[in-house]
Amino acid sequence: MPGSFRLFRVAGIDIEVNISWLIILALLTSSLALQWFPDIADGYSPVAYWTLGLVAALALFASVLVHELAHSLVARSRGLPVKSITLFIFGGVSNLEREPRSAGVEFQMALVGPVASAIIGGIALGAWALVGSASPLVAAMLLYLGASNLLLAVFNMIPGFPLDGGRVLRSLIWKTTGSLRRATLWAARIGQGVAILLILVGVWLFFAVDLIDGLWFGFIGWFLLQASQAENTQVMMESLLKGVTVRQVMSPPPTVAQGDLSLQQLVDAYVLPYGIRSIPVMSGDTFIGLTTLEDIRRVPRERWADTPASAAMTPVDKLRMARDDESLSDALPRLVAGDVNQLPVVDAFGRLIGMLSRDAIIRYLEVRRGLGMESERQAAERLVAPGAPRAYGDERTPATS
Repeated sequence: MPGSFRLFRVAGIDIEVNISWLIILALLTSSLALQWFPDIADGYSPVAYWTLGLVAALALFASVLVHELAHSLVARSRGLPVKSITLFIFGGVSNLEREPRSAGVEFQMALVGPVASAIIGGIALGAWALVGSASPLVAAMLLYLGASNLLLAVFNMIPGFPLDGGRVLRSLIWKTTGSLRRATLWAARIGQGVAILLILVGVWLFFAVDLIDGLWFGFIGWFLLQASQAENTQVMMESLLKGVTVRQVMSPPPTVAQGDLSLQQLVDAYVLPYGIRSIPVMSGDTFIGLTTLEDIRRVPRERWADTPASAAMTPVDKLRMARDDESLSDALPRLVAGDVNQLPVVDAFGRLIGMLSRDAIIRYLEVRRGLGMESERQAAERLVAPGAPRAYGDERTPATS
C-alpha cells in the first residue's frame, strides 16, 4: 500500500503502518481521552485520560493485528504466500499474493479473523468483570477493548465482500456452484449493495444525526464499493489467464549492460537513444541486477562518469522477478504490487530470458479478444487495470464503523 513503512516482522510476515493510520490513531486517542474515559470514570486528571486513551487506541490496533495475523497464519499454513500486514485508517489488511485454491480454505481463512476478535473481546470483558470498581480507569479500558473487539467481529461478518462475512458467503456459493468466478461475481454484487447502503446511511447520519459518524459510514461504504469491484476484476483477470504461462506472454530478452559500464555511458548509449527506462545489468553472462531511471537519478550527475552501473542498480536478491514456467496469474500480482511496469523473467537456472510487462499482457488479451476467445463482457472487464495483491480481511476499527 503506497505511503506505508515497515515496523517489524512477526512469524516471517512484515508488519507495516500506513501514514493514514496516524490520523485514526490521533482521532481515536482524542475521542477516548475527551469522551469515553471521562464519562465512564470521572475524577481523574487530563494527563491520565490522554495517557490511557493512547494506550487503549494502541491496544485496539494490536487486537486488529491479531485478527489479521489469524488470517495470515491460516493462509500460510494452506500454502498461500503472505507478503505483509498493513494497518491503515480503516483498520488492517493482510496482503496475499493469490486467492485461496478451494472453498474450504477460503471459509477457514475468512472465519478465523472474527473468531480471534470475538475471543479477545470475551477475554477483555471477563477481565473487566473481575476488575470491577477496584480500578475504574483500567475497568473502562477493558470495557472499551471488549466491546470494540466484539463489534469488530460482528461488523466484519456482514456479508459485504471483501469483508470476512462476504468471503464466507463467497466460499459457500463457491462450494455450491463449483465456480470461483461465479461466486465472486455474486459476492461482489452483494458487497456493492451493502456498500451503497452504508453510503446512504452515511448521508442520512451526516445531515440528520452526527456529521462525523456520517462521514465515517460514507467513507467505509465507498471503500467497500471500490474494493469489491477491484476483487471482481482481479478474479476475472485470473480466469482469463488460467493456464497461461509467463513464457507465452513475455517479451524477448532485452538490451543488457555490463556492470562496469559507467552511468554516463549507460545514459548516452542506451537510455537517451532508445528511450529505455530500465536496463538489466550483467556480470559476464550472469544477471546481477536492474538499473532504472530512478536509480540513476539518485546519483549526483557530476558522479555519473565514475559510477558503474553495478553501484546504482537494484541487485537480483531484492528484485521482484518471474519464472518462465510459472502461471501468469501468479506473476501478475507481483507486477502490480511493486507498482512496476515490467518484471525480469528467469529460467530454472536463474538466467535472464525475457521481460514480463503490463503492455505485453494487454497485447496478449487484445489478441485473445481479436480471435474471439473472450466474450464482450469479459473484454470490458479486463480493460480495467489489473488488481493489486490479495487484500484479505479489510478489517475496520469500531471507531470507523
